[in-house]
Amino acid sequence: MLVILAVVVAAVITFAATGRSAEGLIEKAQSAELGVNVSRVEVYAKGACDDYTYTQTGAFNIYGCKLSGAGIIVANVDNILGTAVFYDAELRLSDVLEQYGAKSMIIQSGENCVNVYAYAKGCGYGVEIDGERVNMQIVLKDGQTVIGCPLVMGSY
Repeated sequence: MLVILAVVVAAVITFAATGRSAEGLIEKAQSAELGVNVSRVEVYAKGACDDYTYTQTGAFNIYGCKLSGAGIIVANVDNILGTAVFYDAELRLSDVLEQYGAKSMIIQSGENCVNVYAYAKGCGYGVEIDGERVNMQIVLKDGQTVIGCPLVMGSY
């Protein structure tokens, strides 16, 4: 009985921490001065809410919105898994890291994109990748920049 209670408490803390990390990313995006528009925000959640439009993926729901509405969704939908902010331009990595107060931990170059896994204060505990604790993924790809917390879970 005690073990089951511990698992339930850990799961609740994980979702609560993820919700706070999503809020942290939204706050950082709202204050970032990158000179480029945010085209959209995606909020990833296991919870559903009839008041907001979402797409079901089978594993979780994706809520698409403007940056101004993202905080409302995070505050009103249960079991937030993460958030992604989509910029209309491929930004310089150094500018993104500076504006988000992040430190790059892992950089992976692919065929048509660069994935950077970083750690930023205020964006939650994150996940472990290749032995590094990260809570932010930055994708630079063909005229677009996507910043996810802790990871980009939709398509980019």
